[in-house]
Amino acid sequence: MTSVWQRRSGLVTSTEGGAGRARGFLEGALVVALIESEPEYPDAVTVTFAVDHSDRVAVVSDARDEIVTGPSLGEVAERLAEVCGGQVIVGGLVVGTETEASHDPGDPFDPEIGVVNAYVPDRSVVFTRGGLSAIGELAAAIGRPVLAAPHRDGHLVLVTDGPALSALEWPVSLQPVLLIEQGAAYPAVAVIDDGRGHLHTWDADATIVPADPSVDALVRPFADGVLGSGALVAQILAVQPDVDDVELRAAIEGAGAGPEALVKALGLPEELVGFLAHGDDVPQLEDARLVQLDHLGHALARAVTDASAQMTGSVREHTEQMRERAEQRAEQMRERAEQRAEQVRERADAARVRAESAFDAAETFTEEVVVPIRQSWWTPAAAAIEASVGGFLLYRAGRGARAETGTTAGERVVAVVGALLLVDAVVNTVVFAAPRLKRDL
Repeated sequence: MTSVWQRRSGLVTSTEGGAGRARGFLEGALVVALIESEPEYPDAVTVTFAVDHSDRVAVVSDARDEIVTGPSLGEVAERLAEVCGGQVIVGGLVVGTETEASHDPGDPFDPEIGVVNAYVPDRSVVFTRGGLSAIGELAAAIGRPVLAAPHRDGHLVLVTDGPALSALEWPVSLQPVLLIEQGAAYPAVAVIDDGRGHLHTWDADATIVPADPSVDALVRPFADGVLGSGALVAQILAVQPDVDDVELRAAIEGAGAGPEALVKALGLPEELVGFLAHGDDVPQLEDARLVQLDHLGHALARAVTDASAQMTGSVREHTEQMRERAEQRAEQMRERAEQRAEQVRERADAARVRAESAFDAAETFTEEVVVPIRQSWWTPAAAAIEASVGGFLLYRAGRGARAETGTTAGERVVAVVGALLLVDAVVNTVVFAAPRLKRDL
């Protein structure tokens, strides 16, 4: 069954790095998804699914030759929460165990848009076809005046020291809207239309699953066109159709991609590059005007801004706690490694001491027992006996040779034994006589 696919983004949070298990589960279930993560924050990943009109997720067929509808989004979210040991927030669903930085589904932010926006961008550039009255609603929503200037068939809106606009509940009169945000980190581009947002953050690591090479030719084009950069390019072109799609795609994912390249690809004023990068003040745009707050909606805007600040502070606090726990775990691992190394060194030292003790004992035994015995009067007596027996054996072994009948195998063995006895007799004699000769000399 095929249908028009839509994006659904969700946040998977856990503790002890459990969110990283989301990829393994989705790989095994053949669920087509885009996973975005940041190495600094292993306890949270963003997962974007493709769903049909019944909210059933896209999966690879058992034959691995087509993309078909699979289980419901709710079933996948529940299984993800179970596997990761945490919480999954996707669309209007909140399932699993609540974590310390849990999201309040009742706050004024759309989870699908705001799942990765726990930051303050400081500088934002917005393109909208909405009029000045609608821009006044935006100023009220963020709680501060904005600068608006005509651009093509709409307006450019510049926001300084504002909240994360991609997480804002945008007035319908301003949509569709294209925005570029940049703070101290997390540069991002987003398109928001019909209450849904497609956010791309350049600082995140994006992975398409399933990543099996056998289905790559099937999965990658689908994921790109529905979930990834291809879908974002199509949405941007819907807002600004006169932009070159090749240059636009390179600004999103090519070498040197980022806000600067995107500003150039969109044909926006060059002054916006320095503005976004915090290097310049607000640029002087032609026919620009300051739009004040819409006071009728100011109370609601203040509530939205306060909620944004509270959520940002909560997530930052949780992030700091996770960082502290990670540092503690690293310190514990380092201490355990040092303890194991010390134990290995102690065992090696003990083995060396035992070996030296055994050598010393053997040396002492030789000096105190073996050598005195070999140098006593028993030694020349043994040498005399060995010489007599050895000579007798050699004599007996030579009978065949004297009789010119040849030597037998037994005679040869007797001859060898006799020779060994004679040699040992000589050694015993030398051992006995050497110390005495040395004293005489």
